[in-house]
Amino acid sequence: MSHGHIKTGEVINLETLRDGMPGNSTFALIKTDDMEVIRMVMPRGRDIMEHSVKGEMSVQCLKGQVIFQVEDEAKELTAGDWLHLSHNQPHALHARADSVLLLTILFSEDNSEVQ
Repeated sequence: MSHGHIKTGEVINLETLRDGMPGNSTFALIKTDDMEVIRMVMPRGRDIMEHSVKGEMSVQCLKGQVIFQVEDEAKELTAGDWLHLSHNQPHALHARADSVLLLTILFSEDNSEVQ
């Protein structure tokens, strides 16, 4: 996911982005050994089946409406909402509207892969 990475100290707007960054595509803004930040685009009706991430993760809804299924509980995220998931916490997603999410994954030394 090296395409689209921003440079250290570079300022971008998460809504308008910068030239060459497709606003309708999911891509990693930055990826290091310690963290990954992804701007995820989910069209209305898209589902992501249950999975987990080997790292702590925060999810901020920038636009739209997404249902997170976390531990048998549906949690709705709309613009401005934020959610934290612990290491390996299973979750699934469903976009009720065209949505944009900002995912931040923090890796520990032995937890640097997505399942």
